[in-house]
Parts: sequence; C-alpha cells; structure tokens
Amino acid sequence: MEERHHRLIIAYFEKTISDEGLTALQDWIEEHPDNLTQFSDTIHILEAAKASLKRPDNAGETWAKINTHITQSQTPAVVRPIKRKWLAYAASVLVVCAAGWFGYKNIFYKTTADAFAVVSNPNGKRSKLTLPDGSVAYLAGGSTLKYARNFGGDKRELSLNGEAFFDVVHGADKPFVVKSGEISTVVLGTSFNVKAYGADGRVIITVNTGKVGVLANVNGKSQLVKYLTPDEQININTQTGLFAFNKTRAADVSAWMSNNLIFYNTSLKDIAAAMERQYGVKIDFTEPELSSVRLTTRLMNLPLEQAMDNLTALSGLAYTQNGKHLFISNTNEKGGRIMQ
Repeated sequence: MEERHHRLIIAYFEKTISDEGLTALQDWIEEHPDNLTQFSDTIHILEAAKASLKRPDNAGETWAKINTHITQSQTPAVVRPIKRKWLAYAASVLVVCAAGWFGYKNIFYKTTADAFAVVSNPNGKRSKLTLPDGSVAYLAGGSTLKYARNFGGDKRELSLNGEAFFDVVHGADKPFVVKSGEISTVVLGTSFNVKAYGADGRVIITVNTGKVGVLANVNGKSQLVKYLTPDEQININTQTGLFAFNKTRAADVSAWMSNNLIFYNTSLKDIAAAMERQYGVKIDFTEPELSSVRLTTRLMNLPLEQAMDNLTALSGLAYTQNGKHLFISNTNEKGGRIMQ
C-alpha cells in the first residue's frame, strides 16, 4: 500500500477526508479485492488503538516515544528523534499466522483475584502456553506474561515483560493486544516475536510472515506509520525515544524456541545476557571492556559448556565456571569473585 493510500484511510477514519480524497480512495478500493481487505484491516487497527486510548487506566501513561515525522522509506535502520514533551504513541501490528512447537517446561502459574493469569519463567526455562482464544504463546526465560483468563471485553489483552513468540488466532472483531512497557502491539491474527525486557530499555517486534502495520497515536489521534513485510523488524529504544526499521531473518530471531541462539555482529554483553536467560546462569566479565567484543555466531542447541567453548574460541578469551556463575577473562587469566 502506498503512503497516500495510508493517509486517505486515516483521513476517512478521522472524518477529515475531502470529496476528492474520498473519490480517490473509492477508486483504489475498487481496483483490486486485496485493496478492500487492506482498507478493512487498517480500519480495524485504528479502531482498536482508539478504544485502547479511551481506557481510564491508560489516560496517564506515556507510551512509546516514536518520531512524529516518520519516513516511509524502505531503507533499513532508519532512525529519527522525537519531541518527548507532548508525544504519546502505541505501536500496532497486523500480520498473518505461522507457528513452531516445543514442550512445556517448569513454569509458575497463578490466578489473581481480578481473573488474570500470570505465567513467569525464571532464567533457563521456556514454556508453551495455549491462551483462552486458542492462540499460542511461547515464553522465553526470564519472562512474565499476564492476561485475562477469559479474554473478556472487546479485545484480547496481554502484558509482557521479557520475550515471547505469538501465534495468534485470527479475530477481526476482537484485536489481540500485547503491552510491553510503553509499547503496545495490536494484531488481528498473526505470528510475531516481541522482545521487551524492562532492563534493556528496548522493545523489538519482528514479523515472521504476512504484513505488519505499525500505528502511532499523536495527541489522541491514530497515525499509520507503514506496513512491514516478512523478515522486517521495528526496534524502539524506550529510553531515548529513537527507533529503527530494518531487514532481518525472522526465523533466526525466534530460533531461541528451539534452544538455538543466532547472533550477527553482536556484543559479548548482549550475547551473555541472552545466554543467562537461555541457560539459567550468571555471566560476568573480569574486565568491563571485554564485554564490547563483537561476534557473529550460531549456537545451535548446544549444552552450556560447548556454547561457552565456542564463544571464547571465537573471541580469543577464556572463561571460568563456578557452578551457575561464569567469568569471562583474558586467555592468560582465570576469573572469580571474592566480594558480593
């Protein structure tokens, strides 16, 4: 869909469209059946975002701080700053479905008094959850997912702190909403990966299949940013308000579900954080500068010791293991800790 059609649909939704614009929009819809589908899906997303903004518990929130002047270019990793004083946004996604599989691991599950279920995985544990509508969520280590047990109301809403892959059952009349801190992902039926660990200060949404519409809300008005196609990603820094679109291999991003960790030009600091969550260990660097070493590697369903052997061989470093605590150091050193 071209940018001008995005804006015509938004103007139609906001009842600000001109007679000329309405004629152009009608002509475009009649050109091809797919255009009518895109029009309908976009209206659903805009309605879902508008309904979410009207909720009293959202009135005081500052959502994702994304740029008001968003480029429609397909160039990877486009970054823009934002004006933080008055912007409030919600990122929304619409895609088509695809899924994987892995078995239940040990999880913590409880029902709260307000009919919410909370699933929390410690580091080193992963789980597969069947949600009330039949959708499936794959929850990574160090992650927590909260959702209404019966998905009551006008939407299917969840709250995520951590990483999860969702295979969502299509429901045009009931959007599927994943809240990740200051970012909200709204879908009708899709498969996608969300990485949103609070400590990272970053939310990353990656599309595996189908088409993704990213939506921003500015001063209470919904703004359709662009559509993303498979293997595209939005990366939002919730601390600085900067964001980027880029091409990626979506299958590699969600490979953690099969205990595969795939990194491209990634710092050892970020690799260590991923391994802590995947293997349930603690990794420290004896010298801070060692964490800045960057690597490209594929750790395909390896036991911890073999994964660490591969990493240190590639980086020219060494590691020492003391139970669940590992220390990365220079090759002529052994690491440990004497103070807590």
